[in-house]
Amino acid sequence: MKPYFRFAAGLAILFCGLALAANPILRSLQFRDDFESGSLTVWEFPYAEDWMIQSEGTNHFLHMLRRREPGVPRRPLQFARLGKVNVGSFTLETRVRREGTSMIIVFNYVDTLHFYYAHVSADRGMEQPVHNGLFIVNGEPRRRIAGLEAAPALPDRDWHTVRVRRDVPSGLIEVYMDGDKEPRFSTIDHTFNCGQVGMGSFDETGDFDDIRLTSDDAGCEPASAFRPASVSR
Repeated sequence: MKPYFRFAAGLAILFCGLALAANPILRSLQFRDDFESGSLTVWEFPYAEDWMIQSEGTNHFLHMLRRREPGVPRRPLQFARLGKVNVGSFTLETRVRREGTSMIIVFNYVDTLHFYYAHVSADRGMEQPVHNGLFIVNGEPRRRIAGLEAAPALPDRDWHTVRVRRDVPSGLIEVYMDGDKEPRFSTIDHTFNCGQVGMGSFDETGDFDDIRLTSDDAGCEPASAFRPASVSR
């Protein structure tokens, strides 16, 4: 099945390979990509040569071929972003499989120096302070905002389902693993209220599949000014 966008407000389904209209006014969005089409045209990559669709049996998935060094100030750079779509509040679900120890989900991405990410890994934050939790990049080295004592999100190298829920009005961010009823990480933060979503790794490699993004807050504009994060654990 081809990846697709479905928008409310009178816009038709836009299949992979069709460009979005300039500055569309969107509200409700549904997006899904299982990579069975073999196309990556709806995705933006920092290094396109580092990503490809691979298969196991009849299943296809997105694979990171190689790691890249983090940026300075220290932050992740190696992640694919869904192109041309900003969302505020949303729910994002994907299956992930690590090759090393960890993977990341990026959201409310404004630019390379302003975004959140969920770091899901094989260890606890108590053991590795920059692993397994929620982090913010706000013009300085990434900083933890939740999850220090959480159990490892990716205890093995099998496929695991990650679900990120963001509610901008309340500031709520929650990360669920494998259908759990309670979030693995959660916090309240109002720093960024709009941006792209994406997935990758801080400095390792792995796989993604069955991506689903839903939002009733699509087509928003990221704020042009940034302030220190306001966090409540």
